[in-house]
Amino acid sequence: MDDRVEVKPETSPQPDGRGDGETGGREETKDAEPKKVGDAEDDEERSALKEWVGLLVRAGIWALLIYVFIFQISVVEGQSMEPSFHPGDRLFIDKLTYRFSDVRRFDVIVFEATDVDKIPRRPKDYIKRIIGLPGETIEVHDGAVWRDGKKLTGDEFGPTYPNEMHDPHQVLRLKVPPRQYFVMGDNRDASKDSRVDDTRIMGRQSLGFVPQEQIRGIVRLRFWQGGHLCWNWFGRKTVGSGSKQ
Repeated sequence: MDDRVEVKPETSPQPDGRGDGETGGREETKDAEPKKVGDAEDDEERSALKEWVGLLVRAGIWALLIYVFIFQISVVEGQSMEPSFHPGDRLFIDKLTYRFSDVRRFDVIVFEATDVDKIPRRPKDYIKRIIGLPGETIEVHDGAVWRDGKKLTGDEFGPTYPNEMHDPHQVLRLKVPPRQYFVMGDNRDASKDSRVDDTRIMGRQSLGFVPQEQIRGIVRLRFWQGGHLCWNWFGRKTVGSGSKQ
């Protein structure tokens, strides 16, 4: 009797990964379906929209930074600064100058204040001229403005009275607090400013002193007046600047 046992060789895996008992042939694979033309166009539109939104956001940020730190455009309302400025004048307000130099007497400034005589009470921008500097005593009497007991030189506007009655004997005397300024409009008879008139039953309409932190900037340029483009550059007067002359 033959003791040999017949051993059937094992079937090796096929290159395609199939073992014994599987049919031959490679597994079929399907290529990804090509993108439709409409889908590609939608992707391009979305990409363009994102670019525009990003551009607008960046432009808005730059505009905000410029408005806060460099300049702003203001429109004159009312007649308080006539004859220097008229209603409808458009002005370029420089916000950089006061970051590097002090406020000077006779500077024309734009500042934020709240008119307590108007309802609703909310802050708005005003344009006035610097008359009194911090620490000075300002007096108004005899149709003129006086600083620390001396008649103010270089004031081209007036006559100036402390009240609407034009009483030459009435005296207004105010001490300008630190870091604040006494302002008046060039049209002295029609200006709501730092003057206080106690002769009126309800008191004079006053904006009070102007704190330094409420000053927007100095008026540098008028580019629109009377419905026409113009170019009026405003320098800074040296009278009373810095040394309190």
